[in-house]
Amino acid sequence: MEEIFDVFTRDGEYLGTKPKSFCHSENPGVYHKPVWIWIINDNNEILVQKRAACKKNHPNKWDMPSAGHVDAGETIIEGAIRETYEELGVQTKKDDYEFICEYIADSSYEIAQVYLLYLNLKVEEFKLQPEEVAEVKWLSFDDFKKLFYSDEFVRFDDEYREIIVKTLSKKLK
Repeated sequence: MEEIFDVFTRDGEYLGTKPKSFCHSENPGVYHKPVWIWIINDNNEILVQKRAACKKNHPNKWDMPSAGHVDAGETIIEGAIRETYEELGVQTKKDDYEFICEYIADSSYEIAQVYLLYLNLKVEEFKLQPEEVAEVKWLSFDDFKKLFYSDEFVRFDDEYREIIVKTLSKKLK
């Protein structure tokens, strides 16, 4: 059964629900709210994931460690908890997430809800969802920036990349 998303105007006014295929069509005219999660640890490292080779969009590219769609009727935090568990095999709770910002990606009709999550796990402690994630690794801030701005990373708007780099640089000790 196809996923159903809550949909909104660009200003965030709730309009109802639509199927994923509609929301991901070329010009749906409505926005949906995915959750984008960045993860850091006490060693001042940033977690990144390599997208599975079977992914339709950006296969084998490095990406933020956890992200996904929020199902219709689900809160943003419920979606974050679910996605983190599905993709990385890590059980989290509401208070583990720190809101960073809301970012409007007009090209994909998304009003992303961007969060920060602190985790102190070794790479081998993650239980990756193979159809989503090929591997994860921790990077120093400098190594992260090099990868984030390279062709090996999923391409994001320059404005969004600046927000993430500034936010992570402030959060790392």
